[in-house]
Amino acid sequence: MNEEMMQPIDAKLRELLQAARPEPALPPGFQSNVWRRIEKGEQASGWILERLAGWVLTPRLATAGLAAVVLLAAGAGAMRGMRTGEQDARDRYVASVDPSYLQR
Repeated sequence: MNEEMMQPIDAKLRELLQAARPEPALPPGFQSNVWRRIEKGEQASGWILERLAGWVLTPRLATAGLAAVVLLAAGAGAMRGMRTGEQDARDRYVASVDPSYLQR
């Protein structure tokens, strides 16, 4: 719609709508406070990551962690082997009592 075609009522309405939507002023130092908070967040996250990496990469702790993983894996393998061995022993016993059991 062209400005020329607007009627005086439309112009008054436009002015009223523009006045009803004032732009708030930012408080002093707003931008510097935002950047300060961003930098503080970056420093905090970097500090945690550095601390965690330093803790994990310490030779004593890395060795202890590796030993724990090896022991857990060996334990899990032993448990599975025991279960499999027990099942095989049951099957062999039943087969010795009833030879037709294995053919079912």
